[in-house]
Amino acid sequence: MKHRIIFGLIGLIAILWVAPALAARSFTSPVPTPGQFDMGTTQLVTIGITNTSTGGNVNERLFQVQFQLSTTACSPTPCTNTVFSSSTTAPAGWTRTAFSATSVTFKANTFADALGSTAQSPTVPPTTGSFALVLVVGTFTADLSQTLSKTTVRLSANTNFGGSHAVNCTAGNCLGSWKAMSLQITSFQTTDLSGNPVSGTASGNSFRVVITVKNISTATQNGIVANPSPPTANTVGTWKAGSPGCSLTGTNPSPLNLASGASGTITYTCTTVSTPTPDNGTVSFTAAVRNGTNTATSRSATSNVITVSQITVQMAITPVCLFSGSTATMKLTVTNSTLVTIFSVTPSALTITPANGASTSSLTGPSPASIVSLAPGASGTFTWTATVTGTVDTTLPKPTIKADASVSYNIGGPLQTTPAASDTEDVDDFVVSVSPTSTNAASVNAELTFHVKNLGCGNNVTQVTITAPAGWTASSDVYSIVTDTLGNSLENNWTVSGTTFNAPNAAAQMPNNALGDFTVVYSATPSSAGSSVFTVSVTDGTNTANHNGPETTVTVNAFGSGTLNQTQPSIWREIFQ
Repeated sequence: MKHRIIFGLIGLIAILWVAPALAARSFTSPVPTPGQFDMGTTQLVTIGITNTSTGGNVNERLFQVQFQLSTTACSPTPCTNTVFSSSTTAPAGWTRTAFSATSVTFKANTFADALGSTAQSPTVPPTTGSFALVLVVGTFTADLSQTLSKTTVRLSANTNFGGSHAVNCTAGNCLGSWKAMSLQITSFQTTDLSGNPVSGTASGNSFRVVITVKNISTATQNGIVANPSPPTANTVGTWKAGSPGCSLTGTNPSPLNLASGASGTITYTCTTVSTPTPDNGTVSFTAAVRNGTNTATSRSATSNVITVSQITVQMAITPVCLFSGSTATMKLTVTNSTLVTIFSVTPSALTITPANGASTSSLTGPSPASIVSLAPGASGTFTWTATVTGTVDTTLPKPTIKADASVSYNIGGPLQTTPAASDTEDVDDFVVSVSPTSTNAASVNAELTFHVKNLGCGNNVTQVTITAPAGWTASSDVYSIVTDTLGNSLENNWTVSGTTFNAPNAAAQMPNNALGDFTVVYSATPSSAGSSVFTVSVTDGTNTANHNGPETTVTVNAFGSGTLNQTQPSIWREIFQ
């Protein structure tokens, strides 16, 4: 008799294989396809498991699966191991029965939920299950190929799962395969020759392709280049042979040597053709990056699409710093680079594509509705506006919007139409919360800490102001712990006036993705129960966002309702520091 189980890795697509544990039991699979993951990122890997037990074991159902990662310390240092995330959950009909950073176990809730054999006649579904594993990929000094360290399954023919059999796999294809990548392409953008992002240009013009690369490994990476160089051009439409022709302009810094966490750019200048027949179509570019020894590489990335034609059409969204609740302006600019006047220039309806929870409202435009004519070298702009909203969360991608439209025009024959798409714009914000979220009425020395994370548009936070609602009296006992631009978490480094906290200098400011805790001890709370909504104003010197909703609400319970009515903040801080 033989047990044979096929493990299919969906997303990473690794099929698991277990060498014979006993003469009567074996597992087979094809070679897995390696995945590529950026170091330090959270990745979802879904593993499909199919029970194909045969012979006298076809009545056994697969009811438990355990996945394990290596517990051996990583090397060379500095480094961090890849671990399972606690957000890993079981599929329907199963329960996550055990979890650690290096091991996760799933068990079927009932015999009917367990996986039956595909060889059973008739089959008793389900025969396949999918298990979503959330990995926090480690950080290392160079690219590192990784696998699971062990996979264990258990099978039983009994409804109570008694008399089960376990089979372990510690080598071979059963462990899957992925690669932790040292370099990350964070931007792949076409620009004009002045460095401004563009999505369209006239035939005969030159433009640039800028690759921004970040070293996400723990060691310095030297001699970083694009691969291939120049990047592969993905053209659609009519193009002269060899067009667009791209050549390396330079790197910044030069040579492109990056310390851990540092970023740099690789820039190419590309030329198009205007002589008959001129270039007319779209192009994007694809490349990866690597260091000089090919031991640190990135995943392949593709740039935005740029349209090349004799009539240039570009869509842009402003402002770049787009906070929830603010007004976005979409501008469609048409430039006539031909030698004749074009007529009846008319935009299509605007399409706004929101993502990650973004939404838009109060759309206006276009203004104007059309342009009678554009002389050679002239430009015209159509404008729309919309209110953009979206909730920025510390664990999810930022909300985004993207705008698309086309323009039609007459150039002495049938109407021509040229489309344009904007870059994707993030919705930015400062994420705010408060703890604790409840206290008692008529209390003294109530300590509240307001947590702020800078998920704005790249500027450093310079000021945080906390405004209490009626009934709260702030004492002079205030303090802060803020992560500064050097990565240091410093206590009471910010100055305080009342309940307004200010960075004393540029180095002390809170950079993007950094955290700050701002604590105020209130000498008096409201005299009666209710909800108190605080206002937390956060500014980065350019933008100010006020938070006064559920995230800053404190419930005031009746006096003596089961929690302390007086605290001693200084003693508590001494205990926890």
